[in-house]
Amino acid sequence: MFYMERVKITNSTILFAVFLVVGLAVAYYASYVLLTALIGIGIGTLLSPILNKLENRFSFPRPLSAFIVFLGLLILFSGIIASLYFLLAEQVNTLTDRAPQIVERLDGFVTGLFDKYPWLREQVDQVDVGKTAQTSAKSIFTGFKLGIVAISGAIFALIIGLYTAVNSKEYYRSLLEAIPPRHKQKSSEILTKCSLVLWDWFRAQLLDMIIVGTLTGIGLWICKIEYWAVFGLLTAVVGIIPYIGIFLVVIVASLITLASDPGQVPWVLLVFGVTQQLEGNFILPMVMKDKVELPVVPLLVFMLLLGNFFGILGVFLAPPVFAILRTVYLMVYLPWINSKTSSQLDKSELKLTT
Repeated sequence: MFYMERVKITNSTILFAVFLVVGLAVAYYASYVLLTALIGIGIGTLLSPILNKLENRFSFPRPLSAFIVFLGLLILFSGIIASLYFLLAEQVNTLTDRAPQIVERLDGFVTGLFDKYPWLREQVDQVDVGKTAQTSAKSIFTGFKLGIVAISGAIFALIIGLYTAVNSKEYYRSLLEAIPPRHKQKSSEILTKCSLVLWDWFRAQLLDMIIVGTLTGIGLWICKIEYWAVFGLLTAVVGIIPYIGIFLVVIVASLITLASDPGQVPWVLLVFGVTQQLEGNFILPMVMKDKVELPVVPLLVFMLLLGNFFGILGVFLAPPVFAILRTVYLMVYLPWINSKTSSQLDKSELKLTT
């Protein structure tokens, strides 16, 4: 005989439901504001440990520490941009000038492929290319537009990040004060764990991007691939998008090389294959040691959801947001559901004994 436990609706449950509905409404109608806030809070969370070290070691006030960090990052990024410009300017200009020729050669290659394999043309003709292209173009334009809007608000995200880092202790205490006393300790552990997870993910991802991008560029340079620096930079930047990013870079690099020097395509694929094997078997285990590891399928689904909602920047934000949500899931939901299951089993055993 089965018994259905009566669900008790408390004030906290109602309040949670209201906050959830309001949060979803804000996320839907104010996506730009939410995206800017997320980026800003993420920047503040990453900068806060650096400010803590400066404050503890040198007794610097937090505003002064924030100014020093901001100035250091400005100098660092200016140096990186200048170095990349010196390295990439010639290749980018050459690639831009040859873009029409590359497109024309690729078109000729596809036409020759269809002439050689007529059945392939029949399969392609069955697809409504116009409608598919229109839909894809609309999606790309929407994502690009959202991305440009988000980038235009980068200064506001940086301001939010600096203020978050400077006043992180006050915000942390204020947030805990709004939580019922019996949940304060657990909430403090969750917030601390989430900040550590975000920092660990960012540090590991940054190291992985730099190492893999550098190895890819060096490998392509050794193989005398013409646009080796461009492909290496693309590998480093787009590599922040797990799995999908490197796949897109390989396709772009292969097509450009196919149009420029078809005999070099196998070498391009070889270099990417070797670097990806090194990343999967050596680099990632090294940089991700004792760090957060994200399951593949849920992460890809989450990337598609945020990409559809926020555009290309949503795809970039998906991994860190997913890492935080996974931490909350492991620290809140799983213990709660396990305790419920244990209590139900105890009640069942008690009924059986009586």
